Amino acid sequence: MAGVKKFDQEEIIDRALEVFWQQGYEATSIHDLVEATGIGSGSLDGTFGDQEKLFLAVLDRYSEKSAATFMNALNDPNPRRALEGMFEQLIERMSNPGYPRGCLTTNTCVESPGGDEVIAHKVAEKIAGMESAIYQVLLRAQAEGSLAPGRDIRALALFFAGTVRRIAVMNKASADPSVIRDIAKVALSVWDEQATSCNFRNPL
Repeated sequence: MAGVKKFDQEEIIDRALEVFWQQGYEATSIHDLVEATGIGSGSLDGTFGDQEKLFLAVLDRYSEKSAATFMNALNDPNPRRALEGMFEQLIERMSNPGYPRGCLTTNTCVESPGGDEVIAHKVAEKIAGMESAIYQVLLRAQAEGSLAPGRDIRALALFFAGTVRRIAVMNKASADPSVIRDIAKVALSVWDEQATSCNFRNPL
């Protein structure tokens, strides 16, 4: 058990992430994790507690590595361009054959409905984080006058966050990037219908 401390815990989590992302939480066995990480089950338990706690650490790591790219795009000072950049990053990542299909967070929602409550809470927390970030973009757009003042931006934030999840599900089913690009294009057309003075109105 003490030997695991010699390993880089982030490296162990990254290896476990690949397995969970490829196979799903429920389909991944402790044997799979031992093979992927190269350390024994006792050492894994001694470091992370159990498989559930390891998966929670994996979800945090996934957000740090993958979702952070999308969230950074939302920091663009132009709100319309921020959303466009978020979708572009999403399309780029999901078009990369080096990654498993879909999104680990969304895959977990789909594969384990009504499952582990602790994991469900963590997943909901990650989804709420993206929704909140999108809401801040829309709030900024409304304040600067590029989005109609009467628009329900909370509902619009939910729509865009839900579109991200739908894209992830479609990517799980199909690797064709044109499919998710079309979804993103339609989503951004909803923005354009509500915009009052936006300089970046060209859809993806």
